[in-house]
Amino acid sequence: MKRKIFGLLIFITVWAAGAVCGARELRVALVQGQFNAQLEAEEAFSLRTAQGKVLTVEEGKYFLHVEEGEIVLGDRHFKGKITVEAAEGKKLPKVNRRSYRGSLQVAAQGQTLLVTNIVDLEAYLYSVLPPKTMPVWPDEVIKAQAVAARSYALYQAYIHRDDAYDLSANDEELPYEGRGPRLEKYAISSAIHATEGIYLADRDGLPAEAVTTSSSGGRTEAGEHYYLKSVPDYDEDAPEREWERRVAPFLVQGLLEQRGHDIGKLQSIRLSPLRGTKERPAQWGADRSVTTGRVKYLIFTGEKGTARVSGEEFRQMLDLASTLFDLESGLPVPESIEVPISNYWGAEVGHKDIPIKINPNEDPVWKDVEAGYHLISDNKDEKLLIKGSGKGSGRGLSCWGARGLYNGNTKLTYEDLLAHYYPGTYLRSL
Repeated sequence: MKRKIFGLLIFITVWAAGAVCGARELRVALVQGQFNAQLEAEEAFSLRTAQGKVLTVEEGKYFLHVEEGEIVLGDRHFKGKITVEAAEGKKLPKVNRRSYRGSLQVAAQGQTLLVTNIVDLEAYLYSVLPPKTMPVWPDEVIKAQAVAARSYALYQAYIHRDDAYDLSANDEELPYEGRGPRLEKYAISSAIHATEGIYLADRDGLPAEAVTTSSSGGRTEAGEHYYLKSVPDYDEDAPEREWERRVAPFLVQGLLEQRGHDIGKLQSIRLSPLRGTKERPAQWGADRSVTTGRVKYLIFTGEKGTARVSGEEFRQMLDLASTLFDLESGLPVPESIEVPISNYWGAEVGHKDIPIKINPNEDPVWKDVEAGYHLISDNKDEKLLIKGSGKGSGRGLSCWGARGLYNGNTKLTYEDLLAHYYPGTYLRSL
């Protein structure tokens, strides 16, 4: 019995490794759930039908749509999936004015289109990695980011191997815009070449879901995988290490209504404090994550009722940098007050600004009643002050943190950086 189980484990491991090794190409969905799309060909291109027939299509603009289950390209109708390829020495047609490498597959999904770009994994990284890093950063940092991005893409290809595509072009982790000088950077492509085919594997030998973040605010957040542990970060130089946002309560009320939370006039917000004082330490509640205190949810109360909103939804509502934030409410305090200056006879001869100094640790008296309970008044000048840290999910490799870690010890390699942010993984090669 033990031999059978051992043999089965070996078979699964070998099969999984084979599935990963075959993932040199990715299927990236460019158009999905749309009724039409545009192909713009500067040169003639090849079109292969589901029946294996190869056609040459002249240059020009063509509109794709679906009629009665058939794909329509211009005035031609096709049954089943079609493949669009560049002719010998020519360019691939643009899709909705964007250029891509590889080939295109077009399929009907009901009455809508699915246009997929079949692209080499390394070429895909040329496009998705530059927005996450900078060419002037240390090579080892960029290499670590390249390996993480490759691992994430392979993970998606593995778990979606039986689906119509591996990733969407608007994937939150790796948004994909195709090819072009505006998108691709030579220094970053060089780092991709230097790590070609290398990815992070978990203890089962499968690609790790190596999600990343711009900066974490001092400590990364734990994730659902064992290798996404909360570890110290070194992102002190990150532009969004500390940030603030002021917003009027009526704006929050309006955004809640747009998302289906019709609670009427906003009266209070409940969120346990992230930071406290020596006299009253912060008391995290169930509304924050255990490891770093990121907001899991907030409670909004209005005249009509109450709404529980996730921290991520609130972040999206206000376009905040992260869910690691504190919340304060009240009237904005002026930085100074203007007082008149009078002469000897009492006549006003000018004005003078006197700065107002406030102890930042002094909270409104009503906050002592219950921590995290923020009342909203009727004053039109009232503001919500949101003080936050970090940018992104806070999970996995922190781009600015990896840079700070390397700058603190330039003997580190990209392997060292990856080991810090994804403990328990190891490197494999396709």
